[in-house]
Formats: sequence, structure tokens, C-alpha cells
Amino acid sequence: MNAVECPREHEVVAVVLSGRWPEGCDLALRDHAAACAVCGDVVAIAPALRQDQRLSDVQVPAAGQVWWRSAIRARADAARQAAQPMVWLQAVAGAGAVGAALAGVGMMWPRLQGMFHFLPFTAASLQEPMLLLTGIGIVAAPIAYYLALPRE
Repeated sequence: MNAVECPREHEVVAVVLSGRWPEGCDLALRDHAAACAVCGDVVAIAPALRQDQRLSDVQVPAAGQVWWRSAIRARADAARQAAQPMVWLQAVAGAGAVGAALAGVGMMWPRLQGMFHFLPFTAASLQEPMLLLTGIGIVAAPIAYYLALPRE
């Protein structure tokens, strides 16, 4: 393909897109567009582009606004990525706290059994509900932690 250019092509495009073609331009430009193949193509295509431009409601944001938004997004992504190890550390610390609490209950269980001697049921009958509650706590703790995390 040969690159064919015309020095007056930009002038013809400006006149056509501004809506001044053919009545609002000078006679020399009209004669040139009739004789020049490149400018003739511009005159044939530009009105359709102008109509399409009028029908579209798209407004492209300014370059500064696009840059500002991308900078804010990059900063937020970097902050989220930097906080990710801290979130894991908090999860491990929470699991450790739950484990420590369960270990404390396990160590204190013989003493707790003696505290319930006045109740109409035995301490041995509390062992199964305590194990059930412990299991529920082990399952519910990560779910509660997940639900407590902030979302995007």
C-alpha cells in the first residue's frame, strides 16, 4: 500500500466536521477536494463521521483525571497488598487465642466438674455439650473472622 497524503487534508477535515462543507468554505478548497483523491475520500466519509459524532453521548475524561484515578487505584492496591500479611497474622493470632482458651478450659475441666455438684444433672453429662460447643466455636471462629473483614 502506498501512503498517499495531501497537505490540505486536515483543512478539508476541519471544514467538513465543523459543518461548513460545502457552502461555508472557499471555492478553491471545493475545487481542490473535487480534484484530489484523498480529499475527495475525506469529503465522502467525513459527514458520516460527523453524524456519528453528534449521535454519540460519550464524553472522554481528561487525561489528568484518568491519571489521578489510576494513581488512586494503584495506591489502594498497594495498601491492600501490604496489609495482606497482617490479615494472616491476625487470623493466626485469633486461632491461637481460641486454642489457648480451649486448652485453658481443658486444664480447668476437673475443677469445673466439682463446681456443678449442686445442679440436678452430673458434670459428666456436661462433657458432650461442651465438646459440641467447642466444635461449633472452632467452625464459627473462621467464618466470623471472614465476615468481619472489610470488603472492597
